[in-house]
Amino acid sequence: MRENKNEITKILKLSGIGKFPFITSSVEKIDFESLTVGKTETKPIKLRNNSQVEAEYKIVRVNDDGKDASIVLSCYEGKIPPSGSEDITVTFEPKTAGLVTNTTFSINVLGGNEIKIATTG
Repeated sequence: MRENKNEITKILKLSGIGKFPFITSSVEKIDFESLTVGKTETKPIKLRNNSQVEAEYKIVRVNDDGKDASIVLSCYEGKIPPSGSEDITVTFEPKTAGLVTNTTFSINVLGGNEIKIATTG
């Protein structure tokens, strides 16, 4: 075997940083308790982007059968800047006396995480 003394060995080291969006919610559950038909109550949710990249999200109802729209959100999609936050309000307006409404919302972050928020009224 021949050795080439003119051969030079070089080492190339590469490194990288991956950034992906990650948001958190100020609440996991919201309970409006009892409320009279015709009355309205709202409660806040703060979504916080804990990453260094923009977080684009969409909110969908997980267990919605379309029959009871007593619980609604102020928005269902948006973008949160890096290290920023966004306030959303949840509104409960009962339509039928004696009916308990349970709605779960799933917040899906494009390229990131998923959060579920359970609401009851």
